Amino acid sequence: MNELSTWAPLLLASGCLLVIFQALGRQSKYSRALAAALCILLSARYLYWRLLFSAPVHQNMIQQVWAKLFLAVEVLAVVSSMLVQFFMSRHLDRRAVADARQHSPLLSSPVDVFIATYNENYDILERTIVGAKAIEHADLRVWVLDDGARPWVRELAGELGVMYTCRVRGKHAKAGNINHGLHQALATGRRPEFILLLDADFIPHRKILKRVLGLFEEEDVGIVQTPQHFFNPDPVQSNLLVSAVWPDEQRFFFNVLLPCKDAWNAAFCCGTSAVLRVAALEACGGMATETVTEDMLTSFKIAEHGYRTIYLNERLSLGLAPESLREFISQRSRWCLGAIQQISTRWSFFGAGRVGVINRIGFFDSALYWVSGAIFKLLLVSAPIVYWFTNTAVIRASIADMVYWMAPAVAGNLIFMHFLASDRVLPIMTDITQTLTAFVISRTVVTGLVRPFGRAFKVTAKGLSTTGITVQWKILWRFATLAALTLAGMLLYLPAFSPRHGRQGYSINVFWSLVNAGILVLVCLACVELPKRRRDERFRTSEEALVRLEGGAELFCKLEDISLGGACVQREEGWRNLAGPASLVLDHGRLVLPFDVARRMDRKLALAFHSSPEVRRALIVKLFTGAYHRDVEQINASSVFGTLAKALVS
Repeated sequence: MNELSTWAPLLLASGCLLVIFQALGRQSKYSRALAAALCILLSARYLYWRLLFSAPVHQNMIQQVWAKLFLAVEVLAVVSSMLVQFFMSRHLDRRAVADARQHSPLLSSPVDVFIATYNENYDILERTIVGAKAIEHADLRVWVLDDGARPWVRELAGELGVMYTCRVRGKHAKAGNINHGLHQALATGRRPEFILLLDADFIPHRKILKRVLGLFEEEDVGIVQTPQHFFNPDPVQSNLLVSAVWPDEQRFFFNVLLPCKDAWNAAFCCGTSAVLRVAALEACGGMATETVTEDMLTSFKIAEHGYRTIYLNERLSLGLAPESLREFISQRSRWCLGAIQQISTRWSFFGAGRVGVINRIGFFDSALYWVSGAIFKLLLVSAPIVYWFTNTAVIRASIADMVYWMAPAVAGNLIFMHFLASDRVLPIMTDITQTLTAFVISRTVVTGLVRPFGRAFKVTAKGLSTTGITVQWKILWRFATLAALTLAGMLLYLPAFSPRHGRQGYSINVFWSLVNAGILVLVCLACVELPKRRRDERFRTSEEALVRLEGGAELFCKLEDISLGGACVQREEGWRNLAGPASLVLDHGRLVLPFDVARRMDRKLALAFHSSPEVRRALIVKLFTGAYHRDVEQINASSVFGTLAKALVS
């Protein structure tokens, strides 16, 4: 194969994709469809070569079993990627419809807010209840559904003037708690037409019902799901110091994939921040209890009764992301288990449930992602190690073969994701997250397929705090071992006189090993959890404010950041005149926050608030139910990788 013909497919595929997006625009439905079709074709081309021409030869039976296992899982992973490209060939944005229905008669419908709580602490639950009470709606009741029968929760609900119900040792975890709450709400004499579901750590935007209720004018809409956004960095962001340049791991799913699935009528409920039609819930017998992911399965159950789930991609709530790596991984393990469990129900892709073909494909996509993704990631990391120490190959190819057959599919997917996912899928960053969870997810897949039910339900712990560096050794040692074996194996055969130097497969495995080693080192770094310096997360801002002194004098300033516990303000003239008690005045005097000066920094002051409960709750409404957020809206790949490099050497 000459050099020009080797590179021709890669150059042609990349050029075609760039021409499609530049000529038709990234938002065009035609560019989406054409680009998705081309990427699927490129992946199919790669699978054709992989299945028919790349099998290793001259290996013993055990070596061949390893190679075929790798190939089988790789095929599943590539098919999973092709399904994502298929769904991304369409996109639906319902914000214009929500705008057009701002005078819908449904905006006056009776609505109940369900806050499901199990083990959350006072500060977390208070924040959510206060935010729920601030929702702008004329006929609203807020319910605290206590799955722990805690006296202080009852007292807090009474203090804040919301409804309270509890159960002791109830079945079916969160789903059972919601169903119990629905029974209580329907028995009070005032029937809600809709229910807003909130996890205890999610605070709704004050306009969430104004934006959502009009979408129920179509009578077959049973659920409107909105995205989950977070006001704190997840463990990967914080441990790798990339929270300012790289978004949380859920942004691709909520900002990119779910609007595409909605266009195919394959959106599904994700639990919190969803509004449900009570009639749809009653028709299917309440929230699904057959799996630990009751939200997704509920969408399938209401579909049997003629209702569908749609998606409004608009930031209408803020929640708390898992604060430790162990909780982060545990949460994803539970999602994986739920998908595995659904395979054994009548709502599986081959089940007897009365659901449409697209919903079956949508579930197959979800299940295949969990079944193949983590296992393939472990195989990718392990393959070079096995090669170095046993001379067992999983692929028979030269560098030229890889460029000719594999590179067009990889490059096509990267270009596709660059234009349609705004770089929310980046090599290395995506690999780090997937590798971190790979061992636990793989174990969940295997045990879940063997015994899908009968396992204890574990709720994600929230409100964790640390005062020092925490090394997650139980997670780290596996990846450190893999990194050491990868480098040791490569170095063992790197010298020119080594028996494998220059042989077929050698160059590929050297490159493969270097990539794996780099990712594994970053994964190990992500296992080192840094201390939380502040009790409350801060939001960046640049709004005008003033500092009011005890004698009534006012100093104009600019707010740089703010949290429930304090703020940073700056003033060009400095703060020489500041002495004695003072207050920060916001929103034209509507919010007055007494403070102590925590630290002076040239023209800046770090403030520590000491407000009353009433003032603190007013600040909750300001910070969590309006325009404040911590999203990384524009991703610059060079900034992400530059920050990673700094984290490595710091």
